[in-house]
Amino acid sequence: MLGVENEKAMELLHENLEQIRMVRPGDLIKGKVIKKGDEGYFVNINYKAEGILPLRERAQGREGEVEHDLEEGEEIWVMVTRIDEQGYVWLSREQARYQGAWIDIEESRDQGKVLTAKVKRKVKGGLIVDVGVNAFLPASCVDVVPRNLDEFIDQSIPVKVIEADRKTRNVIVSRRAVIEEELARRRQETIASLEVGQVRKGVVKNITSFGVFVDLGGVDGLLHISEVSWGKVGKLEDLFKKGDEIEVKVIAWDPEKEEISLSLKRLTPDPWERFVQEVKVGDIVKGKVVSLKEFGVFVEIEEGVEGLIHISDLSWGYVKHPREVVKVGDIVEAKILEIDPERRRISLGLKQIFPDPWENIEEKYPVGSTVRVRVNKVSTRGALVEVEEGVEGRIPLEELSWKRVTRVNDVVRRNQLVEAKVLAIDRENRQLTLSLRALRPNPWEEVQAKWQVGDIVEGKIQRLMNFGAFVELAPEIEALLPLSEIAWEPVKHPSQVFKKGQTVSLKILEFKPEEQRIVVSRKALLPDPWEIIKTRYPLGSIHEGKVVRLVDFGAFVELEEGWDGLVHISEIAEERISSPQEVLKEGDIVKVKVIKLDDAERKIGLSIKQALREEEEKVRKEQAQEGRVTLGDVIGEKLATILNNLKK
Repeated sequence: MLGVENEKAMELLHENLEQIRMVRPGDLIKGKVIKKGDEGYFVNINYKAEGILPLRERAQGREGEVEHDLEEGEEIWVMVTRIDEQGYVWLSREQARYQGAWIDIEESRDQGKVLTAKVKRKVKGGLIVDVGVNAFLPASCVDVVPRNLDEFIDQSIPVKVIEADRKTRNVIVSRRAVIEEELARRRQETIASLEVGQVRKGVVKNITSFGVFVDLGGVDGLLHISEVSWGKVGKLEDLFKKGDEIEVKVIAWDPEKEEISLSLKRLTPDPWERFVQEVKVGDIVKGKVVSLKEFGVFVEIEEGVEGLIHISDLSWGYVKHPREVVKVGDIVEAKILEIDPERRRISLGLKQIFPDPWENIEEKYPVGSTVRVRVNKVSTRGALVEVEEGVEGRIPLEELSWKRVTRVNDVVRRNQLVEAKVLAIDRENRQLTLSLRALRPNPWEEVQAKWQVGDIVEGKIQRLMNFGAFVELAPEIEALLPLSEIAWEPVKHPSQVFKKGQTVSLKILEFKPEEQRIVVSRKALLPDPWEIIKTRYPLGSIHEGKVVRLVDFGAFVELEEGWDGLVHISEIAEERISSPQEVLKEGDIVKVKVIKLDDAERKIGLSIKQALREEEEKVRKEQAQEGRVTLGDVIGEKLATILNNLKK
């Protein structure tokens, strides 16, 4: 009996020995978890001893550690890392996973195999993904268009390996490569089946101000804004959103340039073609004001059919801007003035609905009649007025008043009601010429026989200008007092002498009633200071003065306040000098002789050297009378002092 049991035991031992494999570090083995111990899991690897898988392992190709969580009986891939002196076989699940991952990575790199990657986190320049090991997905390789990388966190995405080095554990992957490969496939399919006239479904890819780009399947087509609707289109962003699926019609296809034109509106009949068959010029149509421009108003008659009312056809009267007549949203009736089928344009008229106020203008406003008008606009040339709606008039600047008008606002203002006389009717330009002054007597006729050149008159200062002053001599009669005629002395501005409203006496220098022009003078009534100066400083007289200014050609010497004379450089000294500064300086007191009085220029010419000669002659005569006439006496102490003063 014992022998039989021993025999069975030996057979069982023999069977176990046949199943026991030989293992060495680096072997990749599939084992079964037996139990969990203090140091790790015991794994059956069909070896004479069970393998030990540590509870925690260093993560392969990434940071930190991996903690295993396994069930008894679970089959796992492990790698033999070492066999210690006691015969225990130490295992690694991470290294087994890592090695298997590298096999997939290299197949993807070399053969284009698509891997599934789990996005872990965002880093500078891209994403870190898990393909069995940590790999880098550059931001430029995430999609064919820039994307927000945060959208991909914790997502599983298809990728291809574009770079891999097992030694450096460097792996770079691309999602874009997978997408581009799929797009290329879809693109070829789309191009092969594309035809003009097709109705296809597409996805809105991008929205611009001029149209919408639609992805038809790897190929983009342009839905231009003009092809969106037969009617008026506002902002495309209000009609479309990225990702919308829409149906469009292919209206043009250039295979060489790969340009596709699409249309949405052509999926429905053209309302324009039907409309122009139903209406004619002269018909009255109703529509909605959809847009106001400076040049006119766009009216939507029906969806896809718009007409333009030009600003000149809004009213028989003057319209500065269309908003004065209509506003967006108004429902209006208008007459069809023109239909242009080629340009798809309709011209409408609003004023043509009403009678033309110019039909019997001569009967309503005959020349010579008086009308009451409203001032619409003032300008430098006069005033534009409204006689009635559709009838305008013009009051020229010269017809505002009998006196000269420089500012129209001094006579009339915008929206003011005034009475005017009709002077002329211009049917061609649809304008009346009117006058305010024609309703009052002409004051120039009264003064024509009253005044003449040379008369002394009194006037009131009305306006002070840079060039002079305007003086009122009688109601609506103004004269010009030029700046040069205010005073004998220089005046820079009339305000130096006058105040507005001041009464002054003046002399008439120029009188032309037919031109409504009077020029007067104040200085003509004042004593001429030049005559006084000529009496005070006659030719040949010698006077003492102060040097006030030195110039290259001479020196100016002040004889009294406000009057000075010029000593030419040749009249400063007997000897030749190159500059007045050689013998003179400002502030010197010198004696000068009057050698010239210029009535035309009102200037005085002086000489220092001639004054010195006379001074010298006078001294010589005095010495001769005393009996001491010698050359040394002539050039005596007094003359030497004068010469020394000149040279200081």
